[in-house]
Amino acid sequence: MKLSAEIRYIDFHTHSAGGSSDTVAVRNLMAGDEAPADFSANTLFSAGIHPWQLTDDNLGQMQTELLLTAAHPHVVVIGEAGFDRLRGAQGEVQYRAFLFQAHIAAEMGKPVVIHCVKGWDELRRVRREVKPGRPWVIHGFRGSGSLAASLAEEGFWFSLGAKGLTTEVLDSIYHEKLLLETDDSGTQIYDVYRLFGAAAGYDEQRAESLMRNNFNTLLNFSL
Repeated sequence: MKLSAEIRYIDFHTHSAGGSSDTVAVRNLMAGDEAPADFSANTLFSAGIHPWQLTDDNLGQMQTELLLTAAHPHVVVIGEAGFDRLRGAQGEVQYRAFLFQAHIAAEMGKPVVIHCVKGWDELRRVRREVKPGRPWVIHGFRGSGSLAASLAEEGFWFSLGAKGLTTEVLDSIYHEKLLLETDDSGTQIYDVYRLFGAAAGYDEQRAESLMRNNFNTLLNFSL
């Protein structure tokens, strides 16, 4: 996939439909969504069964709808998939939904973007079971530095928004396995880059180069 030479920013996870000639945006789709017909050339997609979509009896339907959504050629990541102990159907339903998506991602050779709220034990359990060959990226992480460090040691990547860019977390993870995002915050991605540079001690050019290289590594692209 060939993208514009003007690219400066990578927004790895967003719910915004906006587009810019200097930004590659990975826009989130839920299972059953259709990619809009008029998306910009710099827009890619993730597609997943979000735990909030799940009820006790709709997993089969969600699995079928995900396969249809994920078949779009611009879907490059599976997810948001994950665990949320505060919302959505609980227990084995979330586990089976995540396991299904992990296997789909493996078959398609795609990474997974993860939503996790208080479900770290379940996430670790399924990672041990699947032993993924492609990266799993925890998006919107806002936990402690010690939790971040333990997850980084287990091989997880991170995608951080403005509120997650703390010195404690940045000191605890590998910057070569890090991406930046806007999610549904309304923040502009260039502001997230500036916050990252200030917190990590990187100038503008180094921050942009790092994120571009990380994105290329994640997706086997060459931007």
